[in-house]
Formats: sequence, C-alpha cells, structure tokens
Amino acid sequence: MVDRNDFAYRRLQPSIVLTDASIPHVIWGQDAVEYNFGALYVYDEELDLQILLSPSMIQEAVELLAPSYYPMTLDEIDAEVKAASKNDARFAFTRAFRDRPDDFTRLKLLQRDAEAGGPSHVLLIANTVFDYPLDEIVQRPFPHCPELPFPSVPAVIRLIPVHLQKWTGVGFSPQSFPFILACEMLLGGAIGFSFAKELEEAYASSDQLPTGLKDMIHSLNEREKVWVYEYFHIGQGSESSSDPDGDILPHL
Repeated sequence: MVDRNDFAYRRLQPSIVLTDASIPHVIWGQDAVEYNFGALYVYDEELDLQILLSPSMIQEAVELLAPSYYPMTLDEIDAEVKAASKNDARFAFTRAFRDRPDDFTRLKLLQRDAEAGGPSHVLLIANTVFDYPLDEIVQRPFPHCPELPFPSVPAVIRLIPVHLQKWTGVGFSPQSFPFILACEMLLGGAIGFSFAKELEEAYASSDQLPTGLKDMIHSLNEREKVWVYEYFHIGQGSESSSDPDGDILPHL
C-alpha cells in the first residue's frame, strides 16, 4: 500500500541538509528540479539528483537514504552508462567520477512508486571536487523544502574556469571530457543569468567587458579567462561564442 505521506523530498532533504557543508550543486531529477541561478526550476524526468557535501559525510548520506536508495556497484554503473547515449547529460558526472570512490557515490532507487515519486538516481559528490567557498552561497527556495544553499554566481564564474583549464590541461579522457561539459554548462548558466543583455553586445576587446564580470575574474590567469570570454562577442568579426551549439573548446 502506498504511503501518501512518503514523498521524494522528505527522503532526500535530510541528506541535503546533513551538514552545513552540504551544497545542492545542481538539483536534477524526477520530482526534483534544475536550479538555473534565477530561482527558477525546470522539471526533467530524465536527469538525476546531485548533492554536494563533505567527503566525510558521504557514507552517512548513503545510510540515511537507505533502504530507499542503494549504492550502485561499478558493474551496475557501467551497464547503465553503456546502455545510454554518449551525449546523455545524465551521466556526465558519473562518467567523470566513476573511478573516484572517495569523492563520488551513485545511488539507485530500489523500487519506483508512481504515487510516492522520487528521483531514480542520486549522486553524492564531494564538495572538494569543486571547492565552493561556504561563505559565498546564496539561499534559494526549493519546492516543499526550506531554503537551501547554492554556490553564488560570482563563485561559479571565478572557480569553474580554473577547473576547466586544469582538466583540459591533462588531456581528454572518458572521465575528463564529461566533467568539462558539465562545467561548461554551469559556467554558461551563471553568465547567462547575470549578463544576459551583455551577451548580445559587441566588444572591441576584453577590456570593454562589464566591470562586474571583470571583477569576478580578475584573479584568473589569461587562459582561464578565455573560458569566460568565449561567451561574448569580442573583436571585430567575432562569431557568437555564446551559441550553445558552437565548439565548447574553441580556444584550445
């Protein structure tokens, strides 16, 4: 018999607020939502729920979500990934962190219940992977839950280019490329939310970019800054680098 008081958010919320270090990096999944920096949400039944938290708390989160969710083995993960399209965004982080058991656990819903709902998968990812500063978070509402902490736009714009340059510097692999794609999506979302109007403008040089943006990236080196520049029309004859269908690595 279905417990009508058993909903996904009631099972998952404790793992999100497990510690003050828990950050719902991007919330994706069935009966969950995608956070796009504007406190707006997009329902997508195909994507997973991702939660960032302290590495030391991952096992506690696994135990907290049991028995509804169980940690998948590598064989189970590989079978799911093999059956999916190579471009399936749902597996970007799974492909990237498959071989990092200390930083990543993929959980699967034991039994789907149409009445109770719930994401079919939950990804627990160590916040040390991204190093979001806990003093630079913003509180956003989440359906049926208290406000939750998310990384601020300045933090994303400042930190993600560092990860992108680091991962491209070591070469492409089945693990690195999905992570790069996921980081590109995060960076693009942050820039698009804060600088939507500016993305339509043309600039003679990067010096003419918005002051607020330049303040966010002033600590980056030139190669890291290029990841941000590529979203804007810079230089005479520049193509629209904010085109989501364009080459994500045009400067390499």
